[in-house]
Amino acid sequence: MTYGLDAIHELIEDSGWSYPVTVTRLEREHALKNVKLDEDGRHMIMVSELFVDNDVDRFENREDLDRKLEPIIESEIRSRQVSLFGRLKQALFAWR
Repeated sequence: MTYGLDAIHELIEDSGWSYPVTVTRLEREHALKNVKLDEDGRHMIMVSELFVDNDVDRFENREDLDRKLEPIIESEIRSRQVSLFGRLKQALFAWR
């Protein structure tokens, strides 16, 4: 299964669309589709969540998709990573 930028590109190809593709169209057709953000599959996100709070409106071609989405996906992965302190806190509260 593909992940990250390749997963979004695969959605576009599987839908039979060609570039340019609007974010509105992606959200309308694949809003609840889960996309893996990393190779391990530890971080997943729905397509509609990926574009919330981001100023992306369309992708002109594959390179444009990569350029616009790469920082968004990397930021999303970083925001979901738990620090060592966070893991200790989770373990402590799970133990109670």
